Amino acid sequence: MSLAKEMGNHKDFFKHLTLFIIVHIIINVLIRMESTPQFFSGIKKSILNGNIWFYHEGTGIFITAIWLAFLICQGFYVLIIKSKIENENNE
Repeated sequence: MSLAKEMGNHKDFFKHLTLFIIVHIIINVLIRMESTPQFFSGIKKSILNGNIWFYHEGTGIFITAIWLAFLICQGFYVLIIKSKIENENNE
């Protein structure tokens, strides 16, 4: 198991970032809708009641903070550290 393989490359990071943004847009739109699709109504109720860890409190988002922290670590590694290592190896 290699950290370089696990953290991916630029392309993987930008796919992950795009997924993060799209999922949050969809979830936030569905939560704010007055009438939600039947399949989402149970999840919405659990999110708003705090039964699942999407919302830590009424205003804070908990799962998002964990996902964002991982995304930041991945971005920092892929965009800064891995790029610096590859540049040193090419010289």
